[in-house]
Amino acid sequence: MAGKFTDSALDEIRARVDIVEFIGARVALKRAGASYKGCCPFHGEKTPSFHVNPARQRYHCFGCGEDGDVFTFLMKLDGLAFMDAVRLLADRAGVALKENVDDTAQVRNRLYALHAELAAFYQRCLRETRAAETARKYLADRGLSDDTVKAFGIGYAPARPRDALVKWGEKYGYGTDLLVAAGALVPPRDASRPDDFYHRFSGRLMFPVCDRQGRVVAFSGRVLDPKAHPAKYVNSPETDIFIKSRVLYALDKAAAKIVKHPRREAIICEGQIDVIRCHACGLETAVAAQGTAFTEEHVALLKRHADSVVLAFDGDAAGGKAALRTGALFLAAEIPVRVAQMPEGEDPDSLLRKQGAAAFRDLLENAVSITQFQVAALRKAEANPDSIDALNRVSRGVIEMLAACSSAVQRSHLTEEAARLLHLPLSAFEEDLERHREHQRQQAAYRASFKAEEPPPDDFAPEEDAPPDLDAPPPPEPPSRTEFLLCEFLVEHEHDAEVLALVEKHLPPELLRHTFTRAVMSAVMGQHRDGGDKVAGLGATVEPEWQTLLGNIIANKQKMMSARERTPLDAAKGLITRLWIDALQQTRDRLDAHAAESDMPRLSLSAQIHRLKSEPWERACQLMMLASLADPAMAYGAAAGRDASGAPVSAHEADSAYAAADPGGLPPSESPPDEMPD
Repeated sequence: MAGKFTDSALDEIRARVDIVEFIGARVALKRAGASYKGCCPFHGEKTPSFHVNPARQRYHCFGCGEDGDVFTFLMKLDGLAFMDAVRLLADRAGVALKENVDDTAQVRNRLYALHAELAAFYQRCLRETRAAETARKYLADRGLSDDTVKAFGIGYAPARPRDALVKWGEKYGYGTDLLVAAGALVPPRDASRPDDFYHRFSGRLMFPVCDRQGRVVAFSGRVLDPKAHPAKYVNSPETDIFIKSRVLYALDKAAAKIVKHPRREAIICEGQIDVIRCHACGLETAVAAQGTAFTEEHVALLKRHADSVVLAFDGDAAGGKAALRTGALFLAAEIPVRVAQMPEGEDPDSLLRKQGAAAFRDLLENAVSITQFQVAALRKAEANPDSIDALNRVSRGVIEMLAACSSAVQRSHLTEEAARLLHLPLSAFEEDLERHREHQRQQAAYRASFKAEEPPPDDFAPEEDAPPDLDAPPPPEPPSRTEFLLCEFLVEHEHDAEVLALVEKHLPPELLRHTFTRAVMSAVMGQHRDGGDKVAGLGATVEPEWQTLLGNIIANKQKMMSARERTPLDAAKGLITRLWIDALQQTRDRLDAHAAESDMPRLSLSAQIHRLKSEPWERACQLMMLASLADPAMAYGAAAGRDASGAPVSAHEADSAYAAADPGGLPPSESPPDEMPD
């Protein structure tokens, strides 16, 4: 990771940037003695109380208390991170910055450059090629103007010829390995056709996905021919520059607008078209999750810019469930959340097209609290909402939601509202809520007591006053956290044939790094195959330094079983996946980050790691099998999509990008796709 900037560089930036001139470009300032004053940009006011002191190079608002220097001003007003604010001001002031070397920066920079070029290529295809007529007609039918299309960088991925993207890469110096690592190309599925790469987004309308700094990091492709492609959207896989849970669509455009909003309120939509429509209609604080449901990481990212949110999800049952799930995440992060109640069957895009921006703004202004929305939704789902059993179910659902709210003030306010809406005594509702929260605390404490990794006790510890033995060798390293959990799990399920078969199939012993873990796995698997009680006999064979650790695992077996909440098979899948990820990460870390020949292996391993983290089990285990066939010791070739002989292999048959085969088997292009004649 890049290090912090030196104090001398920051001081030089402050000296070169005139704070009065810089802030004066955003705020109307008038001289007042030795300082300048104006209306504060951070809160609404009519009488100026915002002062800028050029001598001290600082600003202060006597109304809301905001205070800081030029860096703080830019961060708070535009919602920038500190490092980004420094870089922007350094460019303005002409100050050269020196940062600590980032070992992976070169790889990431190549991906950033590739995505920027790809976005431009897709945009040219949309504007200039005859094949994109369907895409242009779709955009026109949706009422998206040329200015909006250009602002969001919307493009088109050509479907013909099949090798269009490969030819484009050859022309501009981007090899197939890099295009595969970026997720734009999918490796050949037939080892006999090593050059048969598939364009993941073939024939789709392309939406670039940008990070907070506005750099293209991924793409989302929308189907134009539903008959040819069952999947409506195909998204880029995760890469070194793209992690779904850390990217919000259009946040690069919305962040500055959010921090300037009177309530610092963000609009949360479900889809990209909804967000684009909002921005086109002047509602420029809209964002959406990218290719996944809203997560805690998304909430943390948005919390840097927003003090409150309003959910504008689709007006159907699925949209209602998504609103409740997302609302609970914001409550847990102490962010007030309201829900705009869409008419049945409508979404922000359709509503804005039919009724216009004014009607949608009214809908946002009249949005209800998450509690009011939940009570209405739960009561609507009941056949007889006034019955005692229905009241019990509704109140229990609301209590579970409110229990996630970490702000005592906000929880108290919503509790009063819920009791009023359900016509229940406030004291009774508060009593049930507190009982539920106490039960949650007890469960969390109980689970934590088994997750805490404590060093094994030493029955022969020296007395406190005994001097340390400086010549004694350091104690041996215990197993990693994941391997320790695997040992617990195997002992816990030593007689579960289904679980052990799954572990044996997908977890080669070579993947385990610690001798103790390998010994436990060997005993459990041997007992499963041959019978007997080899686990009990482990005590006589395991190294003396691990005897106490083994004893603790066996002694706590029943307690561990009662603490489990997931099914044994799900727990096994999670452990197996985590161990594969750890092994891939260790392999990647051993590569020389400064050697050019390590770039592609590192990219390939990173792509494998991201896929294992994000793919469902069925696809993840295919990746494990390929890697295991190539080299159980985690050779890079498997992560790069090659078998033991070096021939390309792929597990993409289940990928939605291959839902429809390419008909006709057209010959390769004779000219780069950006020069294809109409």
